Amino acid sequence: QGVAPWNVLAITFTNKAAGEMRERVAQLNTPAGATVSTFHALCARLLRELAGEVGLQPNFSIYDRNDQLKVVKDIMGDLDLKTGNMTPGQVHGTISKAKNDLLTAEEFSRDANDFYGRNVAPIYRAYEKTLAENNALDFDDLLLRMAFLMRERPDIRQMLSQRYRYILIDE
Repeated sequence: QGVAPWNVLAITFTNKAAGEMRERVAQLNTPAGATVSTFHALCARLLRELAGEVGLQPNFSIYDRNDQLKVVKDIMGDLDLKTGNMTPGQVHGTISKAKNDLLTAEEFSRDANDFYGRNVAPIYRAYEKTLAENNALDFDDLLLRMAFLMRERPDIRQMLSQRYRYILIDE
């Protein structure tokens, strides 16, 4: 209906839903060019395009859950903190929640005011250092880094708002 397909972004949470949306778009026989994606896949693609803006190389790795847990477990062993019965899964869950709340390791450390938080804070800092040393991100970083980039850079916000003029968010 007169809308350039490259100005359309349809986005969802799961790969399954993104696949279903792609099928529906294909059935409409519309011209190719619309972006149909998950949030994480879109952010990964944009971060590869804009890698230099966030201090990454475009060929950065994305750590899966097993990679993330291994890094946390190794750090917990290296730091030899008195962590009681904290598991790598619990610690990673806390780091993940902090990232989803848009808290950097420094902000999390500043706000850590109980035993658990004070023990997770150095792990979070070391986790971020390990990711940076390996030119890697975790899944939460994909969203976090794009959120920070768009918040801090009006020029990038403008560029993306011009690219994606029509947005459908599934769910």
